[in-house]
Order: sequence, then C-alpha cells, then structure tokens
Amino acid sequence: MPNTSRRSNNRGKYSGSRKKGRRKVYRKRSKAPFFLAVAGILLIGAVVVIWKYNPGNIVDKASELFNESDAKVVHKKRVVLNVPLINQMDDPKLYNGCEVTSLAMVLNYNGIDVTKSELADNIETVPFQYDNGEHGNPNDGFVGSVSGSTSAGLGVYHGPIYKLAKQYADNVYDLTGSNFDTVVNKVEEGHPVWTITTTAFAPVSDFESWDTPDGKIDVTYSEHSVCITGFDRDKRVIYVNDPYGYKNREVDWNDFAAAYKQMGKQAVYVTK
Repeated sequence: MPNTSRRSNNRGKYSGSRKKGRRKVYRKRSKAPFFLAVAGILLIGAVVVIWKYNPGNIVDKASELFNESDAKVVHKKRVVLNVPLINQMDDPKLYNGCEVTSLAMVLNYNGIDVTKSELADNIETVPFQYDNGEHGNPNDGFVGSVSGSTSAGLGVYHGPIYKLAKQYADNVYDLTGSNFDTVVNKVEEGHPVWTITTTAFAPVSDFESWDTPDGKIDVTYSEHSVCITGFDRDKRVIYVNDPYGYKNREVDWNDFAAAYKQMGKQAVYVTK
C-alpha cells in the first residue's frame, strides 16, 4: 500500500511554500503621458491648420514674440513726391473743379493718362437746387456745375470721387474716417492722397445748413480739395499740390489736420 502520509506532507509543504511566496503588486498607472501625447497631437494639428490657411501668421506671431522689444517703427522725417501739377483755372477752366483736378493729379502720378475735363464729364452730378427748394447732396454727386461758367456749383465728396477713380484704376482705396496720421503714412509709402480741406487749410466757421433729399447736412463754400504730396516732421508742415496752381505748397500740419477732421476725414488714394 502506498505511503499516502508522505504525499500528504509534501502537499502541505508545497502548499505552504506558495502561501509564503512573493505577492503580486498591481500599481495604478499614471495617465499624464497619455494626456501629454493627446495635447501634442492637437497642437501639431492646430499648427498645420493655421499654416494651411494663413502661413504668414505663424511667422508673424513668432516675430512678435522674439522681436517685440525691437519692433520700433522708424518713420521718415521728410517726404516730397513729384506729383504733376494740374491747374483747374487753366483752359478749359473748372471754377468749381478742385476735386476732379486733384483726382487727375493722383491718377496721373500712377501712370493713368486722364484729364481734369474728362473726369469732370464723368463725375456723377446732382442739381444745385431742386424745384422743392432742397439742395443736392455732395455725398451723392457733384452739386451743380463743375465748370461754374453758366450756373452755380458747390463740390463733391469722397463717395462719388472713389467711384469715379474706380473707372480708371483697379487699386483704389477710400481712407475716409481714418485719422490724419494714417493719411500721412500712406504718403510716406509713396502714395499721394486726394483729400477734402478748406481754402484756408484750417478750420472755418462759415458753415450753413442745407435741406437735401437725404436730410439736413452742413456745408461750406470754403470747401476745397487738394492732393497731399509730402510732409516734414521737423518743420511740422504738409505739402500739397493745390489745383489753384501751387505745386508742393507748404501748409501748417496741425491746421491742416484740424481742417481734415472738420471736413469729415475724407481721403482717397490709388496704387499701381
């Protein structure tokens, strides 16, 4: 008969040895690497999308971060552009045509061959006065006669001038509403600017109220238009081609800026 007691003892020892053996320890794994990996993938994806739709933005932002302390704009102290002068009083005379004459200078400077008379013929016009007593609105077209030889006229504002310029040039920009420093910066970049000012190149006090089909507006017969051709920051002067026959006429910077504001901050320029 087999000795069962030995087997029994062996089993007991074996069983006991397992109970006294090394325990398996289960440690909870950290999820940080997983989240870091996901964040990295999302970041790469965002960079790819930004690069696809606006590649320059990444470079610009990088430049802002690394060169922010060095990003000081150095402006030129003096600029005078050689814009051809056109005199509104030369034949054929345009007594009220300062706006189209100034626009002709801007267009000529940009290589567009057009005369003041052609622009005068193509500008939108509105009556000086309607049968009901209302006046025309210079925001809608030239009020009255551009030539002024046979009937009264006032002038025209930036809207119709912008539309007229678009007939001759593809790159026309309306800066109306911009502060005067923005206008000066465009001149600094090499672009003469059409603008509305006053005959005094300073604010005036002779405004009168008109009833128009669009409501009441304030106008002045001192309204004038010139082509801004340059500036001198040290002397604090602005240079203009005055269609009354003055090339690079020197006017006071602060007075001219104040008149620009009073007349509605109207400005238009053209690029080639």
